[in-house]
Amino acid sequence: MIETEAPPAATFGLNEMAAILYRRRWWLIVPVLLGLAISVGAVLLMTPAYQSSSTLLIASQQIPTSVMPAAQANYADERIAKIRQQIMSRVALGQIVSTMGLYPEERRRLPLDNVIAQMRQAISVDLVGTNGSAGPAPNGSTIAFRLSFTYRDPAQAKAVTERLTAMFLNADKQLRTEQAAGTASFLGRRADELREQLVTMAGKRREIEARYAGALPDQVAMSAQSGAGLRAEVSRIDAEQQGLQQQNGLLAARGQEIAATPRQGTEALRRAEERLNQLSSVYADDFPDVIAAREAVARQAELVRSQPAPAGGGAIAAEVAAGRSRIGMLAERRSGLVRSISGMEHKTSLAPQASYELNNLERDYTSLQMRYQDIREKQLEAQVAANLQSEDKGERFSVVDAPSLPNDPLGPDRLTRIAAGIVAGLGAGMVALLAWEILTGAIHGEGGVIQSMGALPLVSVPVLRTGNRSGVATGVVRLLTPWRSHEPV
Repeated sequence: MIETEAPPAATFGLNEMAAILYRRRWWLIVPVLLGLAISVGAVLLMTPAYQSSSTLLIASQQIPTSVMPAAQANYADERIAKIRQQIMSRVALGQIVSTMGLYPEERRRLPLDNVIAQMRQAISVDLVGTNGSAGPAPNGSTIAFRLSFTYRDPAQAKAVTERLTAMFLNADKQLRTEQAAGTASFLGRRADELREQLVTMAGKRREIEARYAGALPDQVAMSAQSGAGLRAEVSRIDAEQQGLQQQNGLLAARGQEIAATPRQGTEALRRAEERLNQLSSVYADDFPDVIAAREAVARQAELVRSQPAPAGGGAIAAEVAAGRSRIGMLAERRSGLVRSISGMEHKTSLAPQASYELNNLERDYTSLQMRYQDIREKQLEAQVAANLQSEDKGERFSVVDAPSLPNDPLGPDRLTRIAAGIVAGLGAGMVALLAWEILTGAIHGEGGVIQSMGALPLVSVPVLRTGNRSGVATGVVRLLTPWRSHEPV
């Protein structure tokens, strides 16, 4: 049995690659030429852009922080953002465009809003942190910022950057001054309001003290002592009244005893009155015996009246009258003391309510007074800050690097752009060439036959071209003969 030789495996080596490049050389030359033409045209037609920039430092205040506390760390970032919005507003940028004659061609063919948007994109504000990195600094540790403007005219780019820098400085000073003055004014008004509230509360406290006089917490103990003294006085008056009443009773009994002692002639007057009564019951009033008896009674009564009163009766009566007068005076005094005790007891019953109202008012007054003191301290600090800002001694922006005239445009140079165009054209041609070779499936050379048919070719027919060739051309053809010896089958 005759064994057939297995065909050699098809390979795709450098020879095949060189043959493909030679066959499709125009696929590379044309894209390279196109890329070169496009890059050269872009270099010639592209307008150069120049960027002018300035660096502004956030200078610290010139007053020690022990005298005047420094501003918050993130205040500078907030201030830069506010000023940036003011400067990049439509009105501000429109004024710059019109006064400095920027974008003349764009203004002729575009609306003003589009021109302002283009200028807004050309302005850049980059923050610089304590670590020297650009962009927003962490924890508000911004120490400077870079302001730049990009334009096709380097002189105008510098002029616009100078104007933007001046606008930043002026807006910063105005913002700092207005904010400090506004803060001081607001705190002053707030302090006046709190002071008026304190005065009103003090008036309410005086009203409560007047309404609860004697029932206040510091007066209750004194009222209790006074009430005890008044009660003791009432007890003493009661005892004295009782003694006077007993004394008057004894004196009255003694006076009755003295008055009951018969006087001289009293018995004769009684008998004369009895005889007159007997005669009057029998005879008429004009009877001589009746008249004589009546005259006898009158004489005897006159005799009794003319006799002196018993000894001791007048003194006893005077002493009894004095005792009664003293008892009346003591009764009046006792009534006054009882009214005073009742008033004290009533005030003592009001002591809890008075203490409650005073405690609430005192708590509110203390809280309001603390707020007033805090506002006053902040007002003084704000006033000092306003004075510092007006004198340019507070935190402010200062120019570190002034805007300079840019010499070189932005972006890569012209040679780099042209080289990039050539490389891009070459890459596009290579991609198109490989895609064509893979998608069409054309067979070239012995390796292509083996790969497609799975067997060795029987014969290779060379392509012979006639014609006059120069020596150099003949050498090149001989050199490339192994690569191009097989045409597509």
